[in-house]
Amino acid sequence: MTQIYDVNYTQKPQTPRYYAGIIPRAAIVAVVIGTVLTLTNQAAAVFGNEPLEYLPMTLGFVTPFIVVAISQLMAIKKALSDAKQNSKSGTEIEGFIATAFGHDIPLRAVIVSLIIGSINSAIIISVTLIENGNLADLPFALMAQAYTLPALFGVLSQAITYRRTLHALHVVV
Repeated sequence: MTQIYDVNYTQKPQTPRYYAGIIPRAAIVAVVIGTVLTLTNQAAAVFGNEPLEYLPMTLGFVTPFIVVAISQLMAIKKALSDAKQNSKSGTEIEGFIATAFGHDIPLRAVIVSLIIGSINSAIIISVTLIENGNLADLPFALMAQAYTLPALFGVLSQAITYRRTLHALHVVV
């Protein structure tokens, strides 16, 4: 069933209200994802006798927070821009997948992932070199997560935020 929404541009949208929930939402996502990553990557430390590795744990919480916050900012900006350009009334709803793979969301998610992944990789490599003196003990799974997870979280966060912003404007893509 297709829903149709009218676009009302008689009043200028109050842009700051769209940005109000970014920090709390990013914090909630970071706590959930950070906890899951810590339990997954360091189960032996959490439930056993292994020592807890603080760097991966810290990156597991900080990275999702930064990625989700940046992704939400970018998605809100894009949604406001698209709503202004496409002010026609009665736009049909597109599916979530179409939103996630449209509106330049994958490109922006990859760019954020490359930047955040490169920073995380530099930190991981530096700490590995300082602790071990060589790269033989480089945690490749952690390096892979440094790039893949920000891309995934970026796409999801941007798609959700893009749709939420357009819905708040009474425009649905």
